[in-house]
Amino acid sequence: MHTVSLKDKEDLKKFEVEDKCIVFDALEDQGEILPHGCLAGSCGACRIEILEGAENLTPISEVETNTIEALLINYKRIHGDDRYNKKDIRLACRAKVKGDITISPLD
Repeated sequence: MHTVSLKDKEDLKKFEVEDKCIVFDALEDQGEILPHGCLAGSCGACRIEILEGAENLTPISEVETNTIEALLINYKRIHGDDRYNKKDIRLACRAKVKGDITISPLD
């Protein structure tokens, strides 16, 4: 079992999850619904920042990489800054847990 710590504003919630569980599914099974859209890795609505333990997720897939790259480009084009460019971003619907992590949803 692994711990997924969810930091949302000032709250910190902890969830015990099994090895190789998808982050979104593991939290949803315990009543915590993260922001989401397609749940296939294409829309990017379920983007999360990995605050701790990025090495404790399975490697990023090509679909996830392409979606995150498009999100970063569009964010910069629309808002004029790269505030997300330095963050460790993953998609909750694609990332699988293999150790303890701390995450935060991104707007």
